[in-house]
Amino acid sequence: MPERRKDPRAEVELEVHYRTGQEFLAAYSKNISGGGIFIQSQELLPLNREVLLRFTLPGIAHRFEVHGVVVWTNPPTARSSFPAGMGIKFLEIDPKEKQMIADFIQQANNASPTGDQRG
Repeated sequence: MPERRKDPRAEVELEVHYRTGQEFLAAYSKNISGGGIFIQSQELLPLNREVLLRFTLPGIAHRFEVHGVVVWTNPPTARSSFPAGMGIKFLEIDPKEKQMIADFIQQANNASPTGDQRG
């Protein structure tokens, strides 16, 4: 099956705060790319739910604030080796912030023993 992702990604666990219209939540990421982030969570939002994400990347003082949408989920009951959670696609991201994420991913992948970019 061909790879659907167009952006390289990096495995990174970071605290992500996200807001829906009704509530503020916090969870941890599994990986990030210039196009989105995977958030590990037992409590999933519905597909197409828009969220406001807030996070910082290791070694970068900038606080990212990005609008996104839930594009896929992996429920806790799924028989999968991948953790429960949701894939969030970035909807609105400042080009400078996208470049900062891309630079972080490149550095993270160059520092990893395998340079693994799968997600």
